[in-house]
Amino acid sequence: MHRFSPLSLALLFSTPLSAQAVRYEISVSPGASEFHVSADFPAAGKDTLFVSLPAWSPGNYEIQNYARYVHGFGAKNSAGQALRWDRGDKDTWRVVTGRADRVTVDFDYAPDTLDLSVARVVDDFGQFLGTNLFLFEEGQLARPAEVRFRVPAGWQVTTALKGPTSGIYRAGDYHELADAMTFVGRYSLDSLQADGKWIRIAVWPAADYTPAVARNLRNGVAKLAPVQNRIMGEVPYDVYTVFFNVIHQPINFGGGLEHSSSQYDIMPALAFADPSGNLGDFMYPLLSHEFFHLWNVKRIRPAEMWPYDYHAEQYTPLLWWSEGVTDYYADLTNLRSGLWSADQFLQNTTSNIDQVEQTPEPWSVEDGSEATWIHEVYINSSQLYYPKGSLLGFLLDISIRDATDNAHNLDEVMRALYTRYYRQSKGFLTADLLKELRGAGMPDVDGFYRRYVDGRDSLPYETVLAKAGIVFNRQVVTLPFVGVSSGTTPSGELMVQSVTPGSSAATAGVEPGDVLKSIGDIAVRADGDWGTAFRTRYRGKAGQPLTITVQRAGRTITLNTTVHERTNARVTLERAPNPTPKQAKIWQGLASGL
Repeated sequence: MHRFSPLSLALLFSTPLSAQAVRYEISVSPGASEFHVSADFPAAGKDTLFVSLPAWSPGNYEIQNYARYVHGFGAKNSAGQALRWDRGDKDTWRVVTGRADRVTVDFDYAPDTLDLSVARVVDDFGQFLGTNLFLFEEGQLARPAEVRFRVPAGWQVTTALKGPTSGIYRAGDYHELADAMTFVGRYSLDSLQADGKWIRIAVWPAADYTPAVARNLRNGVAKLAPVQNRIMGEVPYDVYTVFFNVIHQPINFGGGLEHSSSQYDIMPALAFADPSGNLGDFMYPLLSHEFFHLWNVKRIRPAEMWPYDYHAEQYTPLLWWSEGVTDYYADLTNLRSGLWSADQFLQNTTSNIDQVEQTPEPWSVEDGSEATWIHEVYINSSQLYYPKGSLLGFLLDISIRDATDNAHNLDEVMRALYTRYYRQSKGFLTADLLKELRGAGMPDVDGFYRRYVDGRDSLPYETVLAKAGIVFNRQVVTLPFVGVSSGTTPSGELMVQSVTPGSSAATAGVEPGDVLKSIGDIAVRADGDWGTAFRTRYRGKAGQPLTITVQRAGRTITLNTTVHERTNARVTLERAPNPTPKQAKIWQGLASGL
């Protein structure tokens, strides 16, 4: 637990203005549902101070307008006298300083959204990202920062900020401050060492971090971190923190957001772990994906996003590489670390192919990268560049290994981007990426780019995967589908987590949080394969009446709909039983990193 005294407003006159820190105090009162923020800025020589909150958070490509949660805004000088202020734009305030040496801005922050980049205060717990609460002075992003916390007795503080020293946490500049994830309150905090570096695991609610969950989480982190460190050849942190929220109310998403020395993950309780402590299927891929972001996107960053502009969208065609190829390395990490078998890796690749191939019209990963800010309705390509980008990474890696007899690989390209761009304090362009791929031995780089990255041609799965001894099979099938994803409740029932638009469930009005009881005359049980029974019973009966019975808010209701079908190209992947020596060598290189 850390408890801190109020923020000092003393001005360090001996320090040049350019080096003076902005001083923040973050407070939470017992029983409160909001944060109180105090920010003290150097202001000598200015008539007007322009201070802003970011409109979005790097990694979460969505305009959130965090200023919308602000109320009770006020400003004063070092003598405590109120200063006049008004709004400059949607996220900027203008403060008339009266030539004060320092100006203190205070406000309350009352968030109302459960999201990966929005603050939250509930009961005895609060969490926030630096972009949510930390104002910055326009044009002064290089200023260092000092942060104190004032929290109720018995609460602890865990933050990605450096420190504390004498109750003060520090950031070298605003970018570091904005990226800092923080938990305050009562939660579980654990730690382990991997490759000689400390990794902390903070989980709220604490009750969800059972001994079995702890064992499985620690095992996963301890195995994946060294694999990725070897891939990149450098560990870019001293202490890394996994921040985890386990949500017991109905939510229709789970995921994570990467930071320079931490990750913040949200998962529905049913997808986090089962009652025995076995982690959900998405847990290791999520942890591994966000961990690899330490290098790819937090450091290896598209040039269009260097530096960050916190006020507006920053469009880049390269998010397929930053997110999708990160997904490939997450999967490769799970394979190389032993967290996944070869069959699990190939099954996941099959799932990626299915997601890409089932889209109703062709699209390119570059277009999806640019469109991520607008939440497309018909085809959400901003989500689909994850599986398609992952597949592109896989195909590129195999192609390079095949062309160079396994002497070179995609790992080298990633390390080259890290060394030649991040280490040179700059971002990379598409032309830079193609140059590095060409240098690693990728044949016909420009043709591959035109057809499969900027273009909309179907990916060359069969021909490229065969080079690694992977057999590709495709079968077209038409089957009835309900259109729900679900998880098991503690009592062993199936609760709906999301509903697919246009499906039987959507037409019926099924909602997240509903407990499934029956679909037509098929009883739904967590311990039975009701899906297979449903498809067998209703195959070929599209358009016929169908009832879905659910339990909602304690009531059992029956909803009316019709049988819907969809046609899928079912893909299977398997390793060739008798690969050639070269195929075996390429697969072994992929699977081991050697």
